Amino acid sequence: MSGLSFLKDKMGFVFTLLLTVIFGFLILSMLNCPLSLILSVSGLYLLGGIIALLYEYTKKRVYYNHLLTQLSELPQKRLISEIMEPPTFCEGVILWDVLKAANKSMNDEVARLEKANREYREYVELWVHEIKTPISGVRLICDNNGYDEVADEVEKIEKYVEQALFYARSESVERDYAIQTLDVHTFVGGVIKRNAKYLIARKIKIEHHAEGRVYADPKWLEFILQQILDNAVKYGAKTIVYSFENNTLMIKDDGVGIPQKDLPRVFERGFTGENGRKTARSTGMGLYLCKRLCEKLGLGIAVSSEGGTAVSITFPVNPYTTFM
Repeated sequence: MSGLSFLKDKMGFVFTLLLTVIFGFLILSMLNCPLSLILSVSGLYLLGGIIALLYEYTKKRVYYNHLLTQLSELPQKRLISEIMEPPTFCEGVILWDVLKAANKSMNDEVARLEKANREYREYVELWVHEIKTPISGVRLICDNNGYDEVADEVEKIEKYVEQALFYARSESVERDYAIQTLDVHTFVGGVIKRNAKYLIARKIKIEHHAEGRVYADPKWLEFILQQILDNAVKYGAKTIVYSFENNTLMIKDDGVGIPQKDLPRVFERGFTGENGRKTARSTGMGLYLCKRLCEKLGLGIAVSSEGGTAVSITFPVNPYTTFM
């Protein structure tokens, strides 16, 4: 709160004060009072007005500067009315009451939306678990009767259902994670093995040279690796190479790659890019979820494209810096 802005706000008071001093000076002059008395009375009146202004300015400046400091240091700005002190001047008390009422209304609305969001997420999770049973039944029928093409489509459905489940859970990773020490070669090998039939049917060659140990949650990490693998296959990869160096897992493929103009946006929600629009099979959710989960788990993820696509996942050096 600057002195200039305060004076501009008090121009009415200042103008009235000056008019009163001038009017008093004229009256005392007309009464033939000594000049020394006239000047003394006018000066005292003017001094009283200035002291009143300075007192009000100092009080308000201290209060508002303290309030702005609190606001700047507060992570959630909407909670400012919960910590601000009641002011000692009239218009400040009105402002304080208004902020209190507005904050209560907003908190009630936030609580309502959070409840609705939680209920929706719980419904999606329940639906996904329920739908998995008939999907598993269809897959079993296909396997028993040799319906390979149908089985492939069912597998795609199952992966999209799994993606919906992880999307629903991505807001609450902190309530459902367990950091473990993972052997990279064994873990990546497990992901490849679970996709063996899928990869063999598409004649995709896997080169797995990743060796090392990392700190991560196995369930969430497998989902991330599955999304990257599915993207590689979807966009024409015939060879996928896994390597590990400096706490970074690199997955490279020889697919169609990503146009350079699309690279800055590959992690955006719903962004399909030039190649995604050509195939009409991309939802734009895979890499978005990978980025979202990596941020939640304290992992770094980056994508580059030169003669294919390369995705790198960087792990923390110790388990205590994993979850963010």
